[in-house]
Amino acid sequence: MKKRIIVVMALMIALFMTGCSNKEEKEGEAPVLKVAVAEDATTLETNSINDDYAENIIIQVYDTLVKRNSKGELVNSLAESIENPDPQTFKVKLREKVKFSNGDPLTVDDVIFTLKRAASSEKFESFYGKIDPNSYEKKDDLTFSFKLTEPDAAFLNSLSHPAVSILSKKYVEGGADLATKPMGTGPFVLDEWVQNDHATFSVNGNYWGDAPKISGIEMKVIPEASQRIIELESGGVDLAYRIDPAEVPNIKDHDDLKLYRKLDNSIHFIGFNMEKAPFDKKEAREAMVNAIDMNTIFETVYMESGKLATSPVNPNFKYSIADSIKPNGVNKEKAKELFAAAGVTEGTNLSIYTSDNTQRVNVATMMQDQLKEYGIGLDVERLEWGAFIDSLKRKEHNMFIMSWNPSVVDAHYELLQPFSSANKGQGPNYMYFGNEELDNLIKEGLLTVDDSKREEIYKRAQELINEEYPWLYICYGETIVASNNKVEGLDLLPKYPQELKDVFLLEK
Repeated sequence: MKKRIIVVMALMIALFMTGCSNKEEKEGEAPVLKVAVAEDATTLETNSINDDYAENIIIQVYDTLVKRNSKGELVNSLAESIENPDPQTFKVKLREKVKFSNGDPLTVDDVIFTLKRAASSEKFESFYGKIDPNSYEKKDDLTFSFKLTEPDAAFLNSLSHPAVSILSKKYVEGGADLATKPMGTGPFVLDEWVQNDHATFSVNGNYWGDAPKISGIEMKVIPEASQRIIELESGGVDLAYRIDPAEVPNIKDHDDLKLYRKLDNSIHFIGFNMEKAPFDKKEAREAMVNAIDMNTIFETVYMESGKLATSPVNPNFKYSIADSIKPNGVNKEKAKELFAAAGVTEGTNLSIYTSDNTQRVNVATMMQDQLKEYGIGLDVERLEWGAFIDSLKRKEHNMFIMSWNPSVVDAHYELLQPFSSANKGQGPNYMYFGNEELDNLIKEGLLTVDDSKREEIYKRAQELINEEYPWLYICYGETIVASNNKVEGLDLLPKYPQELKDVFLLEK
């Protein structure tokens, strides 16, 4: 009997010790990083990605062959090396011992599968359709090559796009729903996604790089900018995205908060409908550029967040001439002369269309006030996004307010969609702008691999656009993020989605 009692007591002690041990491990576990995001994705399917909000999740779960770092430099990721022995040939060597989060090894077959899948997609065929599907040559499980059907100077940059986040061939062909359940080689695993509410992540135990110093991520969807700040101040989140410039002074004065700012890859602009009077005339477009005090608008509406724009190619992009050009200044006399030449007289009434965005509505309202000095009326049409786009397609507008941020960081893509004749009536070319010389320059720039020649081509392209005035520039945008003082290791990228694998939380 005594023996049995002793055994029972020993078991109880053992259980107690086990419980204590588990509790201590839990208490010592790295914390979860809580992030407030502005909006949620509609899908996580890489072949359909169409917004930054999806990339918020995708960038944590997947890797690409190459990526851009915080300095804007293209660096290797899953690719150990990429050789380009001639303009159309690419030789890729993958990192060794990389695994997907389910433990399966990454092989050349997965990369080729991903590239073929993107090339055959309607959305990304223009990026990857130049890969000759019969040119893939597999040397071994980590080395392969392929050829393009023609030179593409932007192709290497396009390999950083989330559309070619490297997928597991086995996982996809097994029937996985990539729209809701992504699985990659990235630092985190998506555990739960409740659309328009939250997404939770845990650390990928098979990650090939340095292990994250946090135990996971919780992304909370909080559309209201003011509420994201409240959550940050109360400790509900550690990081808050899309900070309103108006909140910047308050955050700077807050001892427990930190501010991160970086010029992003966007450009904000006012487009002129060039197929409708009066902006079918260059004089009217140039008159507006001279009439509007954009510096005051930038200071008042944007709180000097970002940088006054001067060129269609953002200064973060190679070949931009933005920094060599002074921002437009007001020249009232010249504006009046040009308005008169274009037949824009006192009593003329114009329209400007904008989405239901307070900042853009404020820009339009200030333009309305400024144009009164010239006897010109301006109707501000504020529409829900879908209705806004529909109206632009119907050419109802004289002007519209929009921003542009190409998904591939290359001057070609910065210029192609807004200004190609082939893209008239598609976003963001709701100016219905077309110019044969510019079309030829855009094509030539993509086919030219010589760096100095490419620079000359894009310089001329930017100058030509500035001569035609399809846009009234506002500014280059800015990524603004705030955190509490516990957050360390955030190296801000020049875009809305942020890599969070190197972020950690101090104990305070």
